[in-house]
Amino acid sequence: METIDLNTREKQNAFMNPARQDILRLLQLAGRPMTPKELADKMGISASSVTFHIKKLVELGVVALDHTEKIRGITARYYRSLNVAVRLGLLAPGGDDAAQAMFLQRTVEQVLAGVQGVKRLAEEKGLTEEDVMGLGDMHSGVAYLTREEAVELERRIMEFLADREAPRPGAQAYEYVLMAYNAAEVPVDVG
Repeated sequence: METIDLNTREKQNAFMNPARQDILRLLQLAGRPMTPKELADKMGISASSVTFHIKKLVELGVVALDHTEKIRGITARYYRSLNVAVRLGLLAPGGDDAAQAMFLQRTVEQVLAGVQGVKRLAEEKGLTEEDVMGLGDMHSGVAYLTREEAVELERRIMEFLADREAPRPGAQAYEYVLMAYNAAEVPVDVG
């Protein structure tokens, strides 16, 4: 899998733009190519605006033109998200700390909203814990790992996810955020 390094402020800002993140997310969740018009209808913005943002995502290498179709005499362009890893370059010089923090916060909030949606769905339909198993959940805690074990855990998780980033028959889109840090090295104020 190719890795896109967002190692300049310009690349980070282009990627972290909220509208572009919404476009990328919709393409990933759909698991199929979409037109700017389809995306615009879902987002409530103009197709020309979506086209502008898609151009920036194509330049970054995270979205590509999949194919074109003639529809009532008009050429429709279908775009898809690419199976690439994006590294934010948190340690890159010239990065925009405020934009990175906002991007990370927004990403976590989107996944949290989805997990809360599973909870609402379970309550509305009277589902049991067994019924919702595999629909979504959140786990937190502390694991005691050596540095080598932490590296191995991250490698295994990333390999597992990389093998499942493309749509396939019988599989559905699961949105996730994985975060971990060394609490001994980076203490966080809880008060």
